[in-house]
Amino acid sequence: MGAPTRFGDLIRRVLARYATVTPGGIVLPPATAPVREITATLVRASPARTLYRERRPICRSLDDVRSLTGRACAGCPDRPSCTPQVLLDLEIDGFPYRLLLAYTSAKNFLLLAERLATTGRPLENARLRLAVLDRGHFGEVRFAADPA
Repeated sequence: MGAPTRFGDLIRRVLARYATVTPGGIVLPPATAPVREITATLVRASPARTLYRERRPICRSLDDVRSLTGRACAGCPDRPSCTPQVLLDLEIDGFPYRLLLAYTSAKNFLLLAERLATTGRPLENARLRLAVLDRGHFGEVRFAADPA
């Protein structure tokens, strides 16, 4: 999370596909059908932010430092209106994926990160189980660490 970027990490991020959480599960492109539960290896977790207007994203930062358009987040007048999120780089069945977590799912991930920290288990390279609960208009991701 704070280490310098390694070449392999860079390649994984460039080639990663974006997974999407729906009420029915997680969609892992190129597949179109959602999967209720998956096992993944966490490569990296980082803060992210999205600014929504009328339920549509109009600005996004995948590192909480600069928006995708290059605008600095720290001095942005819209920052108080941004939604804090967590971006996960995952490896699933040998393929890299990125998953942007909304508030409730991000909170669940941070609770797992805290549990792992208290037991001395590292977060990076942890094997995780992700299960999606149908919350009507959105899917909530629940996290559990695979036993080591």
